[in-house]
Amino acid sequence: MLILLCGLLFLTNLIFVWLFIKQKKLTLLHSRHERQWKTLAENIPDILIRVNAKMLIEYINPASSTFLKESPQNYWAKSIQVFLKQEKISGIGIEDLKEIFNTGEQLVKEISSGSKSEKQHLEFRFIPEIDDRDRIKNLLIIGRNISDRKNTEEKLREAKVHAEDSDRLKSAFLANMSHEIRTPLNAIVGFSNIILEDDLSSIEKGKYFGYINQNSNQLIALINDIIDISKIESKQLKIQEGVFNLNQHLREIEEIINHEKQNRDKNHLLIFLETELSDSMSEFSSDPYRLRQILINLLVNAVKFTPKGFIQFGYRVLEDQKILFYVRDSGVGISQEDHKLIFQHFRQLDNTLTRRHGGTGLGLAISENLVKLLGGKLWLQSDLGKGTTFYFTIPAKGLSNSKATN
Repeated sequence: MLILLCGLLFLTNLIFVWLFIKQKKLTLLHSRHERQWKTLAENIPDILIRVNAKMLIEYINPASSTFLKESPQNYWAKSIQVFLKQEKISGIGIEDLKEIFNTGEQLVKEISSGSKSEKQHLEFRFIPEIDDRDRIKNLLIIGRNISDRKNTEEKLREAKVHAEDSDRLKSAFLANMSHEIRTPLNAIVGFSNIILEDDLSSIEKGKYFGYINQNSNQLIALINDIIDISKIESKQLKIQEGVFNLNQHLREIEEIINHEKQNRDKNHLLIFLETELSDSMSEFSSDPYRLRQILINLLVNAVKFTPKGFIQFGYRVLEDQKILFYVRDSGVGISQEDHKLIFQHFRQLDNTLTRRHGGTGLGLAISENLVKLLGGKLWLQSDLGKGTTFYFTIPAKGLSNSKATN
């Protein structure tokens, strides 16, 4: 009996020692895991918070200070509700966190804060922490700054919209080009065939030759626009400066526009040219061809979209070594929201008007880029139904006027 009792006592002690060693190992293992967890938590750039079943913050890592703008230590042992209110995580409350404890299901929430220029996007994940017995021990809250990802997504969305818009505009542009090219070509071919007939008088032939000449010029202008916009986009268009008499140059443009209004049966339109300097003082250094192109583009548009009234153009010499050109009309005007659109490539505000009056929709885009190449800028003042005034400035090189040379 004594031997049996001694054996049982030895076995009990052995089991006790085994359990003690096992518990010690588990404690050491748990301690090591806890150190590893803390090392990880303190070195990751994300917010990491551990919340117990009483909804109190047991741990909050140093990286949280970036988002909280204060020491994380201030949140230790406080209710998680304080953090939720601080970060304005709308739609998440204590009851939702308790539900995670009950169900074990994760929850993801995104929030945005700050002004539009400095907006921050954060993603919070609420994850249950499971112990060795598969019980929910704590709740982990992981917050990550996803601003770069959100900004990239936004840029991709904008790029997609821009690409789709550009594709649509180019398709419309190509359709319009097809129309604009075929119309003068058909006229040239048609009137050429009529002239080949033997029974036409010299007067009739002269009239048809006039039509052929008019449509040929229209086709040349179209081709020049396409070449110019291609050169501008590839940065191959060069400015060739020369000295010329500005007043004489504008009078030649006035003659061209008077001829343009006759071709469009708008002889009732009044054309006014205003020159600030005398002819003897208007020697000017710039690119005469490109200056003429800009003014003719603006003036032809004015003729197109001015049913009645006047068109006025000219220049003024400014104090800051610049010369201001302007083209003013009493036409249909342009709404405020369309002011920027009209300078875009392939952009036409009203396809009906464009079809009725012709044109590629490239004139203003070309003009704006030419003004920039000449060292100036182009802008407008207009309201729908109240007429339009286009302004552009370029350096006043060579002018002898005191305002430009002093």
